[in-house]
Amino acid sequence: MTTDSSPERPSDVGPAGQAGIFQPEPAAAVPPPPAAQPAEASAPQPAAGAPVPAPPADPLETLSEATGLPLEDEGGVKHLQTPEGAKDGAVKCARCGATEVRFNPATGMFMCAFCRYEWAEATLDEAMGLSVGIGDLKGTTMSTAAADITDDQALITLKCQGCGAEVVIDTEHNLKARCHWCKSVLSLNNRIPNGAVPDGILPFAISKEQAMASIKAFAEERKAFALKEFSEAFRPENVMGVYLPYMTVDGNVTVKLEGLGETLVARVRVNKDETAYKVNSYSVERDMDLLVDDVVVETSSSKVNVNSAISTNNIINAILPFDVKNIVRFNANYLGDSFTSQRRDMDVDEAEGYAAQHFLTIARGAAHGTVTGYDRGVAWQAEQVHIHGSRWTSLLLPVWLYGFAEKKRNGYVTHYIAVNGRTGATMGSVPINTGKALGISIGVAAAISVVTWPLGLIALAMS
Repeated sequence: MTTDSSPERPSDVGPAGQAGIFQPEPAAAVPPPPAAQPAEASAPQPAAGAPVPAPPADPLETLSEATGLPLEDEGGVKHLQTPEGAKDGAVKCARCGATEVRFNPATGMFMCAFCRYEWAEATLDEAMGLSVGIGDLKGTTMSTAAADITDDQALITLKCQGCGAEVVIDTEHNLKARCHWCKSVLSLNNRIPNGAVPDGILPFAISKEQAMASIKAFAEERKAFALKEFSEAFRPENVMGVYLPYMTVDGNVTVKLEGLGETLVARVRVNKDETAYKVNSYSVERDMDLLVDDVVVETSSSKVNVNSAISTNNIINAILPFDVKNIVRFNANYLGDSFTSQRRDMDVDEAEGYAAQHFLTIARGAAHGTVTGYDRGVAWQAEQVHIHGSRWTSLLLPVWLYGFAEKKRNGYVTHYIAVNGRTGATMGSVPINTGKALGISIGVAAAISVVTWPLGLIALAMS
């Protein structure tokens, strides 16, 4: 057993990078030290590629745990002011002041229904400088809209600033209101429980027709195994455009990985059913300082729960990523009359653990290029992330959703087919007719056996 520690490898400390596109500096594969004293294993062992041991329980170290002080005691929480929305409570045309404003997903532009003026909003990244200063982050920085939720009341009353009428809205299902008298679009900025209005929004670019076509194609490819009730009830036109709540987080973090790397020395055939492997084992450590930009974290507790016994929420993760650099300041007109929205119900301290897991994933990817000398791989057995500083913003991301509730013995399981509202990426879950699937699999197996059995008998006769 030998130790491969950080000072021996120049690539141990990873360079700054961005979430999802982190690229370590090019470095030649460094083999284990030749003077190693290996631990030989003569007993039968799993072949290369066998499952590695799972790491121990979460050793995550958040900022507050690292300092030993509450964040507020050390002044660790800083608030980043979100650009103000419409001060008078109504979203108006930038030229004539009319409130009949519509968003065109095809062009990404707003258009005034009165004077026909078109304009586009500036991105939130430019307005708030969200791509700069990551290396200087200390403590927790959160935008105005990412602050802790202080009121869970969903049903509220808004007063129209145009005619004075009172409009009731259920914010659990919608973030937009229109006065039923004067038709003014009412902005919800600073008028509903904190947490309901995000900093920014990423508008839909994929039309409903495009989403319907993608969902139909996805279901058609799987209809041979689909549950009969699903096939009979399938109507792609029932797809809904939904804005789901997320946060983006920038991180100035240090990650430490400790594990065991192995190289193959010899492979010995014990008998026809058993193989023994002799290996060299090495202790491996990696320490990396990372600057991570725009990690996307879900902030709806119902969507974070990926328990497949309840629903197939996990398919939302399969249609990532989103082009979050194009997020614009939230404007109620982006929702139009066709889209619904969901309010976030998780605060930063609840989402921080999920962000730390993303940071660890990025670190593992960065370390991968520095351990290529171990031909049997490296099993990371201890992992730690220290968050020096983080910056959080709240946003809504566009998803087309088609749902089907499958009745099970113990209740219902909701299956989703989801389409990324920006890229068109599609993934979903279709309820399976297990009896039909089993019958087809048996038929395929029988067909294969008809071909393979004669070949086997010929081979036996020739041996």
